Amino acid sequence: MQHACNPVDWRPWGVEVLEEARASGKPLFISIGYSTCHWCHVMARESFSDLEVARVINEYFIPVKVDREEYPDVDSFYMTYCMATIGRCGWPLNIIATPSGEPFYVMTYVRRDDLIWILAQLANVWYSSERSNAESVAREAIGFLKMIWSPRPEDILSIDVINLAYLELYNSYDPAYGGFGRAPKFPLPHILMFLLRYWARSRDLEAAKMVFRTLDYMITGGIHDIIGGGFHRYSVDSRWLLPHFEKMLYDQALLLYVLSDAYKVCSDETYRWVSLKLIDFVNREMRDKSGGFYSAISAESEGMEGLYYTWTTSELKSIVGDDDYRIIARLFNLSDRGNYKEEHTGRFNGRNILYIGLPLREVASIHGLSLGELLDYIDKLSIRLLKARSSKPKPEVDYKILTDWNGLMMAGLAKAYQAFRVEKALDMAESLARFIESNMMIDNRLYHSFIDGEAYIDGYLSDYSYLAWGLMELYESSFNEKWLELSLNIVDSIIENFWVESSSIFRFKSKSGLTSDVIDPHDSMIPSSYSVASYVLVRASRYTGEPRYEHIAEKSIRSIGGLIKSTPSSFTFMLSTLDYIIGPSYEIVIAVDSLNSEVESIISDINSRYRPNSIVLLLKSQSSKLRDLAKYTKSMIALGGKPTIYVCKNRVCDLPVTGYEGLKIVLGEAPRINKSIVDVS
Repeated sequence: MQHACNPVDWRPWGVEVLEEARASGKPLFISIGYSTCHWCHVMARESFSDLEVARVINEYFIPVKVDREEYPDVDSFYMTYCMATIGRCGWPLNIIATPSGEPFYVMTYVRRDDLIWILAQLANVWYSSERSNAESVAREAIGFLKMIWSPRPEDILSIDVINLAYLELYNSYDPAYGGFGRAPKFPLPHILMFLLRYWARSRDLEAAKMVFRTLDYMITGGIHDIIGGGFHRYSVDSRWLLPHFEKMLYDQALLLYVLSDAYKVCSDETYRWVSLKLIDFVNREMRDKSGGFYSAISAESEGMEGLYYTWTTSELKSIVGDDDYRIIARLFNLSDRGNYKEEHTGRFNGRNILYIGLPLREVASIHGLSLGELLDYIDKLSIRLLKARSSKPKPEVDYKILTDWNGLMMAGLAKAYQAFRVEKALDMAESLARFIESNMMIDNRLYHSFIDGEAYIDGYLSDYSYLAWGLMELYESSFNEKWLELSLNIVDSIIENFWVESSSIFRFKSKSGLTSDVIDPHDSMIPSSYSVASYVLVRASRYTGEPRYEHIAEKSIRSIGGLIKSTPSSFTFMLSTLDYIIGPSYEIVIAVDSLNSEVESIISDINSRYRPNSIVLLLKSQSSKLRDLAKYTKSMIALGGKPTIYVCKNRVCDLPVTGYEGLKIVLGEAPRINKSIVDVS
């Protein structure tokens, strides 16, 4: 929609455009981007709004504009080709392809004059005797892509590959500022989830330290909107100072999830504070009145990246006054010339990011404050700065609601409720579940995207698997059996629509076509749909007692075992699933005759613990629907009218215990880390 007024005669992706291209004999010019992509906007202004560029494209090509978030299969298909061809890739992603969609040339951002020259050369190739060379390149590309997406079976169902992944992460970890590798740095919450699991398994304190230090430096870096809440997409430097300022729903969801788990491990009030600010942010700026969440907020306003989030010193002085300015100038490293250099010019521009750069507990100590006093000061400052910022032109919001990313948001909100007992988070998660059930599910089919009252595009594996995950977390927060039943129905749909028994893989999409061979096993910016599908199958097996689900998950891991073994740290969420399969794992069943304060205490205690490889079921009565879903619970009843807890470890159940005191005996003390006495440097 952002490109609707371009002079380039864009067509939408679909069967129709491929038929048009075949009929005309013209090659396809496919441009893939997304609404919050800064360089996509730059190329749109420089090239796609230019009449000469439009003339060349319209005359010699069939132009196709693709939103990568609407068609992740198309994006993955051509991005894989780009990575295999030119290595480092990104968006905008521009492909020249045969009328059937087979790629033979790829480029990312290029300037106007270069684009015109390249397109002229490609047109000369296509409309000459050299066309056969281009078609030959395209056929080879398709063969190569099919090979990349072929299964590579190897039996890796052991702890060894988990240890190898940890060693790879340890060696790529930045001990100064946290995170992994050099700039640019992405949040990569699934890696932090893996490391917390590794700590829970091994009690290796270094694994937990890597998580804490990464979170601590992200929270006080420019990547975190410390005033408005939420996190930007990534940092171009190693210190988390200068971000690309777009805000993506999936980052908010997964960071909320890992912050909640980290809080369970160490009880650091900073993580609670950041999580509640993040919840307020998504509720205020990314939530539709219907309960769904928008996909993203742009980095740009008035054509400048980060303008909305950065300040001149004169602006700040006029808002807070001289006394407070002297405090925040030191707190946020403010400078009249600006405190960062622009990425594309390498120069200071007179603007400042509200960047602290040290863990908040250390900053509080430097200023002679308690952590609570510092957080309270920032909260009061935020009220004034948010009010001033709201008068600025706001970045554009991408209003489409994506089922998969909303599934992740549901999981994050539910996990936050478990950690912090904030009713608002649970209310938002349940409202979201009702929205998806009412608007994104039609005749037991999921749809991928929703905007202006319409659900469209058949759901991908990511939609089914991420939503199943979110519903499972929501069940363990609300214990509304409806959500567990729905999640299990979705798991059955995953098997029916995406599982390929002959090759033991999950395919990315259910329908045949150009992109039907795509599989998505690598955990990149977010966990892959393949990994999450395997994970929810394992959980479904533990909820129901049905081993078939877990057997499929094990097959899915073995089928890509060769890939995982080659670079284990690229599969951290998949290895979290493997960690679950290996165990130890737990099924905790609470049988009650009625809900009361003691039951609430039991649930609160269980939810406050970091327990990655476990599920919790609440049997509210003898006639509970749950007894049909999980047949092994039929004989589990409340003894003597008291809430009774049945704990099964590795599918072997202990004797039941009754009451809150019995729970503490059977579960013991929750393992925790006291950050105030542990060196996390």
